[in-house]
Amino acid sequence: MTAIQAKLYLLFTPSLCRALPWPTLEAALTGGVDLVQWRLKEEDEYSLERCAEICTEHGVPLIVNDHVGAAGRLGLAGAHVGQEDMSAKQARAELGPHRLLGVSTHDLDQALKAQDDGADYLGFGPMYPTATKGYEQGQPLSALTEIMERIEIPVFAIGGITDENLPELIQSGCQRIALSSAILQAKDPELAAKNLRTVLA
Repeated sequence: MTAIQAKLYLLFTPSLCRALPWPTLEAALTGGVDLVQWRLKEEDEYSLERCAEICTEHGVPLIVNDHVGAAGRLGLAGAHVGQEDMSAKQARAELGPHRLLGVSTHDLDQALKAQDDGADYLGFGPMYPTATKGYEQGQPLSALTEIMERIEIPVFAIGGITDENLPELIQSGCQRIALSSAILQAKDPELAAKNLRTVLA
C-alpha cells in the first residue's frame, strides 16, 4: 500500500465552482489543499489533463473518481471508487501496487472490506446532510470514531463539512477531511482552504 499524508482533500467538480474552475483550483491549492480528486462522471481527458498539470505544478497528488483506467493512462496518483462502482479488489488489480486507491464507505463492514481488498485510504460519511450527493441525514460521530479505531489506513470524513462543524469532527478524533462546496463555493477559495487547514492543525 502507498502511504498518504494528506489532510485536506478537495473533491473537484468544475461545474460546482462559484468562479472560474482553474483559478478556483489554483487558489485552493495555494490555500493548503494537499490532495485533489477529479470528480466528473463523464470522462473528459482534456480537462483532466489540465487539472493534472495544475496539481503537478503545486506538487499535489491527483486522484480520478471512477475512471480507474485513466489513472494509468495519464500517470495520475491513483483512483477512487464508490460502493456502486468497480470493486476495490478489481480496482487494485487494475491500478497495480504503486498508485493510490481510495474507497467510499458508509459503515464498518464496508470499511473493513475495502481495507482488506487493498485500499490505501477511505472516505467515510456522509457526516452531515449534503446536496452534492443528495444525503438528507449524516452519520453519527460515534460511527466515525469506531471506523478510526478499527481501521489502520487513513480515513477522510466526508459530506457537508464546513469550518463551522469541523471542530466537532476533530473532537471525535478526525484528522482528515474531504469536501467540495466549502471551498468551491467560497467567495475566496484560498482563504477558505487556509481556514480549514488552521482548524485541522
